Amino acid sequence: MATMRHSLAILFIILLIEIIHSEVTFDSVCSPDVEVSGMSSTDGNDVYAIDLSDTKFSPEDAISVYLRQIRPNYGINEFVIRAFDHDGNVVGRFDDPQISNLMVKHHTCPNGATAVYADHVDSPGYREIPLTWRATGVHQNLDEIIFRAGVVSNRQLYRVKATSLKRRLPPGTIPFSQDQSINIDQCGESQGCLVVPQQCNNAGKCEYTLSWQALDDERARFHIVARAQGFVGVGFSKDEKRGDDQVILCAKDAQGHVSVYNMFVSVQSPQYVFRGRPSYGLRDAEGYSNGPHIICKFEKSLAAYTDDLVEDDERNRGRIDRERLVDLRQPHYIYPIYSDEDLVTAQGMRIPFQDISIVNNHPVNFQRRLWQKSHPEGASVLAKIHAILNIIAWVLFASAGVMIARYFDSVWPEYERQVVVDGTGAVTGETVQRRRRFSYFTILPPIMTLVAILTWIAFFCILFELNWRWTSGTHHMWHSILGVIVLVCAFLAPIIGVLRPVPHTKPYCIWYWIHWLVVSLAHCLAIPVIFLGMDNRRLDLWTWCSWLLFGWCIFHFIVQLIFEIHACCYARREYGHIDEGDRYREKHPGHRIRRERVPGEGWKPALLGIYLLVTLIVVIILILAVVFYEGY
Repeated sequence: MATMRHSLAILFIILLIEIIHSEVTFDSVCSPDVEVSGMSSTDGNDVYAIDLSDTKFSPEDAISVYLRQIRPNYGINEFVIRAFDHDGNVVGRFDDPQISNLMVKHHTCPNGATAVYADHVDSPGYREIPLTWRATGVHQNLDEIIFRAGVVSNRQLYRVKATSLKRRLPPGTIPFSQDQSINIDQCGESQGCLVVPQQCNNAGKCEYTLSWQALDDERARFHIVARAQGFVGVGFSKDEKRGDDQVILCAKDAQGHVSVYNMFVSVQSPQYVFRGRPSYGLRDAEGYSNGPHIICKFEKSLAAYTDDLVEDDERNRGRIDRERLVDLRQPHYIYPIYSDEDLVTAQGMRIPFQDISIVNNHPVNFQRRLWQKSHPEGASVLAKIHAILNIIAWVLFASAGVMIARYFDSVWPEYERQVVVDGTGAVTGETVQRRRRFSYFTILPPIMTLVAILTWIAFFCILFELNWRWTSGTHHMWHSILGVIVLVCAFLAPIIGVLRPVPHTKPYCIWYWIHWLVVSLAHCLAIPVIFLGMDNRRLDLWTWCSWLLFGWCIFHFIVQLIFEIHACCYARREYGHIDEGDRYREKHPGHRIRRERVPGEGWKPALLGIYLLVTLIVVIILILAVVFYEGY
């Protein structure tokens, strides 16, 4: 009997200790820095989160607030949650929550606003606490509200802070911000883009513009500006077909307010990713209308949200379809969504069918550091003409002209050396005379003049395409700056060629190096400019086009290296200018003139022919790629 009494006493003491320790007293509930006696506090934003059903509020609006667990084994035990203004005052009121087996209490602050808390939890912990907050008594000048919570778990107080809840602006009112429009010139540089139509270069005049920026390896920021009166959005598809996709929709209601929804869509009928929580999985989502445009911004995790948010009583099971969530860490297809029709109809939410092709054969990798430029339509005619003319001018004509000028002055010289031989074949004299047939100098000026003409025509084509406006962005800036340098050099080369002085004089030496510098600079910069243009927003050719041009550059280098080695191995003879007829050092009756053979005159033209043939094939392939480019 005594043993039993001792056992009961011990059990009573243990039960008393458990009861005492299971009750938590929150101090300073109405202040941002709530405390619990005997517990240390720490930042809990990586353990818990506060989700809101909307990102905007109006007076008397009801906002669903969800305090949820992020990490496993950190269930929500005792907690306190409240809404604060920018001065740290509690605002608004919470409704009485209906949560089984959980007694939630209200605490009224001096200004009449309320906070809710639970100081005793019998269960091992909840994964989610659903609450409802009302913007009752909120001052009309209050623009932003912050929800803060304190969560007790594992004898530790975790402080949690939600993203800001902003006041809903009247229709037509645009908040002050520097990113209301999308700078298309930054596409492919600091952001990826999807533009409709592709040749549009002003976001304010485009039908649809989407940009995205990877904030880190797990998150991306999206920005949509579209000409629509109903709703806009973006679809993420696992294949090249519409249907069974995850879409983000920004819909305008009858009052002109824009709400952001995370949804699934089978064909035309969308449904929420998380039933009862329209913006689940999105952060910092905001949308508004501005005249004919709807503007929408949101931050989305690249990883699929696989947390099914099941509470201990399994009340939330089945509210989210985990199988249909897309993992944007893997390449996915994207397509634009925009419409003037209302999203909500008498038959429910419906997305009207749009004849806008999905971004085919170009899955987007949102984690890729080289930003994508995705376009569902092809480049403009002027942009294609600009590309074709520059390819013909610099890959074909300029390369051939430079090769001939540098290595064929001895094979096809302007002045040809001839020798005088007697009947036995012995050389008795020599002569130097101007060639009556073509020479390297009769070939080079027409070629470089043609290059200059084609380059300037291409330049005016792209000026008309850009509406005579200079482009910005690092990628486009270098393409433009280097292109202007090439343009100036192409203009100067023929003019300098016309001013050619008498050969083998001091002015000729100065002229030679100036002309060589201008032509070499133009040719050396023109090919990189073409490379940059092939990876441009207005004409983003397939990757194999860049590899083809790169292979041609290697081929060009090998051919030039062969010619250069041959030129170094054989000394070149200099020919003086003959002003009056032919001169002989020695002349006798019966002697005849024989043309002197030049080293390489047999195989060098053959190699040049092969070079021109390969170059012509490469140019034709690149031209066909430009002509048949239809965007992707």
